[in-house]
Amino acid sequence: MFLRLTFFKVKSGKMDELRQLYINMVIPAHKNHRGNRFAHLLERVDEGDQGISITAWDSRADAEAYEKSGDYEKLLGHFNELFQGPTRLESYEITASSEPLLLRIF
Repeated sequence: MFLRLTFFKVKSGKMDELRQLYINMVIPAHKNHRGNRFAHLLERVDEGDQGISITAWDSRADAEAYEKSGDYEKLLGHFNELFQGPTRLESYEITASSEPLLLRIF
């Protein structure tokens, strides 16, 4: 399984608005992309202005096809006014898991 993580910091008082945009825009948009397993929004517990968007893909090729589609940049554009500073995108591959089934499925 291949993961894409976008790390971000939001302007003060904007996390609720960001969460609603994520629910209404990001989650539905990912359902249309081949190989997407999920999209999750994580909000940092001890610092409520930080978060991570995680998307999981069947393969690196699926994640790269999503990136090349331009949808990531389009979606990100809807959030730019909520961010404090730049976002950071990182990619990872799951190579070990407490859930061995994950490694066999993907």
